[in-house]
Amino acid sequence: MKTITAFSAILLALSAQAAISNVAFKPSGVPAFIGLNESEIANKTFAIGTLTLTSDKGSNLDKVKVNIEGTNKQDLKNLRLGPTKGMPFGNTITFNVPIRVGENSYTVYADVPSTADLTRKIYIEGVPVRIGSIVTRPNQKIVDANRTSKNFRIPGIVETNTGTLVAVFDNRFNHAGDLPADITVGVSISKDRGATWSPIRTAMDYKDLPGGHGIGDPAVLLDPSNNRIWVAALRAPGSGHPIWTSSKGTIDPKDCGQFILAYSDNEGKTWSKPINITADVKRLADPDTANWGLLFQGPGAGIAMKDGTLVFPAQIWGHKGGAPHHGVLVYSKDHGKTWTSSKAMPWGGSESTVAELPDGSLLLNTREGGGPATRITARTTDLGETWEKVETDALRQPGNLCQAAYLMLNGKLYFSNPNSGGRNTMTLRVSEDGGVKWPRSVVYDPRNGAGYSSTCPVNGNAIGIIYEGTSDYHYFVCIPEADLAE
Repeated sequence: MKTITAFSAILLALSAQAAISNVAFKPSGVPAFIGLNESEIANKTFAIGTLTLTSDKGSNLDKVKVNIEGTNKQDLKNLRLGPTKGMPFGNTITFNVPIRVGENSYTVYADVPSTADLTRKIYIEGVPVRIGSIVTRPNQKIVDANRTSKNFRIPGIVETNTGTLVAVFDNRFNHAGDLPADITVGVSISKDRGATWSPIRTAMDYKDLPGGHGIGDPAVLLDPSNNRIWVAALRAPGSGHPIWTSSKGTIDPKDCGQFILAYSDNEGKTWSKPINITADVKRLADPDTANWGLLFQGPGAGIAMKDGTLVFPAQIWGHKGGAPHHGVLVYSKDHGKTWTSSKAMPWGGSESTVAELPDGSLLLNTREGGGPATRITARTTDLGETWEKVETDALRQPGNLCQAAYLMLNGKLYFSNPNSGGRNTMTLRVSEDGGVKWPRSVVYDPRNGAGYSSTCPVNGNAIGIIYEGTSDYHYFVCIPEADLAE
């Protein structure tokens, strides 16, 4: 954060005028993140005024600290209120905001304690500000590899039977670029519903696996029957980008990206050896797969159906990235002993997300298909042997396209993605009719970022979302269902 020199402090003290009330600070829409006290949660440009902040009663924010910094447009002097003030929960604190001649800009920051409940809020001038946490940050150490990863991307998340949150993502060691690159699948764990996260360890590594450089784009699911966590990831082929260099008619790792699984039976602490199911899901002997070049997971999260079937949403690309590319399902009916794939969802699509509707059918939503920047939704009642196209309200798709995430919780379907023309305005929407109409939404982060997200239930009544703020940060927020209720 900005600091103020002793000389500037003297000038500020000499030039400050008496504060005047009734100047409202406008929340920026950015959550107040635990462990990141430089998020600009509110700001205001004005000449004179005061700021009033309150906290939500019962929000466990009795130790929150609030900082205010400002600059004067005329002489660019830094203005800072100090010392930092603690905020007793349910009470009000007032800052007298110093001013100088000309326009003054002020920003509000918050230091949120790690004991904060992420389902509660801070209020600025009566407007709620969400609380979030940091899962990954720039140049973070991967503890079991004794290496530092520069970048992190492509999140997935599940809640276990005990309420533990397990997040997976790409450790992109040298740069933010996609496969092929020096990429492994990282994992971080939260035991306090997302407030704090464990050091990053490795869930899947590409060493000793046949193929080229890197493994990534993970998808994760939980089998609630045994609390086993499954992760699927794409192993790069012998050379080149997996999509553009994977060929039809082969499962050879020199010429085709590999579909790899691993599992954990201790809530993400340790992981099994990698399991290669490329032959099972590419099904070379079946005529309906003859044009499939590459098949790989989501990314994001899969599901366990009510009947116990495990399902990863997935995508098909044609010979060396050509047509066709479609959504598809990868599933197991025996808790992961064997795996297979469905027939292609025929209306196109790439990155996909899946949910089970109350009637037991599956809804698949894909990143593209049917035209530029258009998402496609389809329904199946037979694990993808047949598909029915679903016409829905527009689920806005950024012009440069992006992944998105479904979650079915308590009979309602939730959808997370950048609801704009770019990778910003991260939004959670709700549907009560199986994904046809989406009447209500909340923006949980308005800033630019990389745009991918993944969702999971938290404590049975809230939606946990891990999302990419930038290629370095993964953020986590927890949105109560009541926030999207009528």
